[in-house]
Order: sequence, then C-alpha cells, then structure tokens
Amino acid sequence: MTGDELFSKLSKFGLSPYEIKVYKTLLLNGPQTSTSIVSTAGVPQPRVYDLFNNLLNKGLIEISPGKKKIYRAVPVDIALNKIIEDMTAYKDELTEYVKVSEPEMTKYNPYLWYLDNTNLIREQMKNMVINAETEIILSLRLPLLKYLDRYILDAADRGISVILTIFPDSDRYDISELVNRVVIKRRPGISPEIMIKDRDEAIVYVDNVSARAKYALDFQEQEMIHIINYYYYNIVWKPSIYISKFQIRQKWEFKTSWISCEAINVFMNNGYKLTGRVIGETQNGEIDISGNVKGTDVIPGYKNSFLIETDERVFTVGGRLTRIEDIRLEKFQLTAEKNNTK
Repeated sequence: MTGDELFSKLSKFGLSPYEIKVYKTLLLNGPQTSTSIVSTAGVPQPRVYDLFNNLLNKGLIEISPGKKKIYRAVPVDIALNKIIEDMTAYKDELTEYVKVSEPEMTKYNPYLWYLDNTNLIREQMKNMVINAETEIILSLRLPLLKYLDRYILDAADRGISVILTIFPDSDRYDISELVNRVVIKRRPGISPEIMIKDRDEAIVYVDNVSARAKYALDFQEQEMIHIINYYYYNIVWKPSIYISKFQIRQKWEFKTSWISCEAINVFMNNGYKLTGRVIGETQNGEIDISGNVKGTDVIPGYKNSFLIETDERVFTVGGRLTRIEDIRLEKFQLTAEKNNTK
C-alpha cells in the first residue's frame, strides 16, 4: 500500500481530502507556518484557516501561542485513539437510544439475508464468532481460516465449544494453536464454507465458480438452520478425519445433539466418567436436570441421542426437532472425570 493510499484511509475518521493533506504534511514535515503548509500541502489559501479549525476541533493538530502561529500534528496514536474513544461512546449512546426508543410491537425481521460483498460476509462471520455464547460450528477454507483464526482462539479461551472442519488448502497453514483448543477435522475434498452459531444463526458461503460469483446466505430461521446443521454433519463432518478431538477442560457446553454424542463417545472411549446438566423441553414443558451420562444412541440418518440418569429415572435426549426422545435439547453442559474404577 502506498503512502497516499494509507493516508486516504483517514477519511474513515471523518477527514476531508484537504484535511488529510494538511495533517499528512505536518506529520511528515514537522511544525510549520500556515504559508509553508499551503505551499507544501497544496491546499487553497482561502480554505486553510477553516481546515486548521476543523483539525483543531478533531484533536489532530496543535497551535502555538503568540502572534506568529506555528502548527504541528498531534501524534497518530494519541489523535486517533481519542477519535476512536469518542466514536465508541457515541455508538454506545446511539445503540442505547435506539433500544429504548423501539416500539414494543413485533417488527418484521426477514429470516434470510443475501450478502454479496466479500468484506461484509467476512465481518458478519467474525461477529458471529465474537458474539457466540455456547457453540460455533464451522467449515473454513484457508483465506477465511487465516482471518478468523484469532477470533476462534478467543472464543475457545472464553469457553465456547468450537467445532471446525478444514480443507486440504490449509495444509500449508500452522494450526498448532487451534489444535490445542479446538475440535478439528480435515475433509479430503472441498465443500461449502458454513458457520452455525448457537443454533440461532447460520451462514452458507457460496463460491459459484461457473458464474465467477461469491455470495452468502444468512439464515435466522430454526427449520433452515436445522437443515444446514444436518447437511454439515452428513456432508462435511462425517467424511472428515479427526486432527484434534475433545480435550479435558472444566466444562463443555453444547446446543447440538450430534456434537454432544461425539463428545460423549470420545470421552467414554478414553475411560472417563461423565456427568451432565440438560436444559430442554418435554411434552409437559421446560426441564432442567443433572445426572450421570450413560452413553449414546445413534442411528445414522435417524437420530443422535444420549442418555442421562437422575435419581428418578433415565432420560433420552435428542435434538431440537426430536420426536421420539424424552427431552428436546436446548443446552447440554458436560463434565468429564477420569474413571479410576478397574
């Protein structure tokens, strides 16, 4: 990126082209008089004092006392941090105003959004990772993996269950940090990039090679999210090979039954005793139970359920659209302890 391109991005902070020229001149050439600035920056003489006042008000320049005025730039880190702080405060104030000013009536909210801007898609996926509360399911090619890497690690560090499928193009990328904190599989071939957050939002990123187009569909409707999750499990996850499995940590939390079953099987096969808490719904309403996890009951293409035993009985737990299990899963908290029984 050239110097001119770099400085032009100051427009994002509300600077006009002429204001950028003046600030750039003072940053690169040091303190100057107004006459020198007009000559060096190439700005119109009649406009220069208005430009100075604007930059002073924005905290980007300083002016010396005395009759002969000398202008100097405020260092970038100080000046821009002040603008960022002001913008953040304004954002919070505006957000709160909109929240309290919204009418109580239910607003129409589309269940499907079409995104055809690569940067917008990338930022939406980043925000989904940042805002996840329990679980993130992803399949990512190398460019998105590299961009989302640090956000995924941050999510894992705050206790989010991250389930990731990567593709052969990621073989040349160092995933060692991810391996230590994320459940990862590698798929032999390419498939669509997908992200599912907390079972309340899903993005399918489409790369239409024949049409030379990239776009994404953002779903916020439960039935469609269930279909996408089902597609991910059968087409993306199942043909893939484990790189890193579920590791022991204080607690795992899931919203998806097939992931719950995968974790239970991994831990049980390695000799761990499992306890859990299930929050969900039965035919009689909401339920919140804790007990010993007894195993899984998986029939490919039909059900992914597990069993949890309380003092009262053994319950079967299935996915959100389950019809045959006792409990429809909303959230599952899993704790694993090494079983010392011989």
